Amino acid sequence: MAEPTIHTYQVNARLAIDTLEAGSGEPLLFLHGAGGLAWDPYLDALAERRRVIAPFLPGTSKSNDISQVRDLWDLVLCYYDLLDALGIDRADVIGHSMGGMIACEMAANDPSRVGRLVAIAPAGLFDIDDPMPDIFAMRSAELAQRVLVDPKSPIAELLGAMPDDVDEQVEVLIQRLGTLNAAAKFLWPIPDKGLLRRLPRIKAPTLIVWGRQDGLIPVSYGNTFRDSIPGARLDVLNQASHLVQLERLPDVLALTWQALASQGGSAP
Repeated sequence: MAEPTIHTYQVNARLAIDTLEAGSGEPLLFLHGAGGLAWDPYLDALAERRRVIAPFLPGTSKSNDISQVRDLWDLVLCYYDLLDALGIDRADVIGHSMGGMIACEMAANDPSRVGRLVAIAPAGLFDIDDPMPDIFAMRSAELAQRVLVDPKSPIAELLGAMPDDVDEQVEVLIQRLGTLNAAAKFLWPIPDKGLLRRLPRIKAPTLIVWGRQDGLIPVSYGNTFRDSIPGARLDVLNQASHLVQLERLPDVLALTWQALASQGGSAP
């Protein structure tokens, strides 16, 4: 696995954003979910062909301050500012869960900034007849059962691995709690901030990927995303839950590379 490097960008007078980066070539922006940013096998494989830039959500790393981001619209502007700081006019964007919601907002609010879009089990919608559960009220064991088909799989062990040192364990737990608190600012009490009305504005070629056994965000939401985004494609993969990109890594990678080769945006 490639060792990503940490970078810090001053995106405006109030806020700096830390990123993990690896690879070379055309830039590819990856936006993580509410569980936090970790350099996993999916990102590692993407970095074999592209320059992957994965920003930490404000409030989840040392350089940024969540108090400087007032709401979801402010957050979207911060990511546009990050692209400016990177000298990137237009980028392909991949987002998972909460990151998928942010990626869709970026593509909808300023279509000129997003070349191609891959949304993996994106948040941002809420159906009272098929509601998603409150992740902020869950214990970690229940959350693990909802995001993985097999919560005892090697993937689960990798995600739940803790350092041997007790002080480092405490630091990891504090980091996880801080990440959830930061995510809550944009997702709680429900993640519906009007995205459904903006989805038709997306012009980027769009791929939506879902795990059929997703226990966190109902797979039915994938149909709504597909039907609301002009020309969008939806792929639902069996034997996968919310972390479909890890549980079905080869298949999601194949779909991702196919999507990134579609017309429009930056060349892979």
